[in-house]
Amino acid sequence: MCYFIQLRRIAVFTAGLFSFALFSSAVLSAERVVSIDGSLTEIIYALQAENSLVAVDTTSRYPQAATKLPDVGYMRQLSAEGILALSPTLVLASTDAGPDSVFEQLQQAGVRVVRIRNDYSVDGVLNKIQAVADALNKPEAGRALAGNIKQQADAALASIPADAAPPATLFILGAGNRGLMAAGSKTQADAMLALLNARNVMAYNGYKPVSAEAVLQAGPEVVLIANTEAVANNSQTQSAALSTQLAMTPAFSQQRIHTLDTSLVLGFGPRIGSALEQLAALLYPSAVQTLSSAEQP
Repeated sequence: MCYFIQLRRIAVFTAGLFSFALFSSAVLSAERVVSIDGSLTEIIYALQAENSLVAVDTTSRYPQAATKLPDVGYMRQLSAEGILALSPTLVLASTDAGPDSVFEQLQQAGVRVVRIRNDYSVDGVLNKIQAVADALNKPEAGRALAGNIKQQADAALASIPADAAPPATLFILGAGNRGLMAAGSKTQADAMLALLNARNVMAYNGYKPVSAEAVLQAGPEVVLIANTEAVANNSQTQSAALSTQLAMTPAFSQQRIHTLDTSLVLGFGPRIGSALEQLAALLYPSAVQTLSSAEQP
């Protein structure tokens, strides 16, 4: 009898060791992801893989839960030491992030690094989604998410009549003490306007401050303001700047000045379909409303 009791004890002990080994292996093999680029962070959440996230960068402002995670800093001014302190197994970063030497140090430390190019188009977003999904070993989920987003984006763009005149549009990054910072060509804002067949009234490259005279000369029919936290917390400054610099424009007289969520309209992430829907309705209100009315039973 004692012999059988001993055998049972040995069997239970062995089973316990085996279970502990499996649990330890699962813990050790669990991915610890640092996401560096707001659009990549959004994709991770959209893929329902947020449990693997251990840190994000300062551009990761959506969803709100991402802002509660440890912050590794601004994506263009990273530190290898700060990232390595979080013991990541995978760093997902856009090719806009840097400096490159940081990613070289991470790889030398044994961290898997996946860099993903930002292509500011619908296809670029779909490719980015699949790249993130593949890196997280969720390829099927990536294809499903990309398919849904493509359908929504295509529908939003199809709502714009082919014969609609491109609205002259001024895209600004809020109004503050420096006045209006307007988007020119080779910017995310310009790429979004191009998708919607809108004409950017500013032809220079990048973002630059613009004077009231320059805005008046540009004659925007629509003004889109990408709302930043600083502007949101200083609405009086924004209103004063708008009154001073936009008062003589067609957009002001026609009440076509709209404030938007920066991360939504410039993120080029999984919410691009929603961004295109919102912008199409603002840029082509009559056409989109007429189409919506015609579709109702």
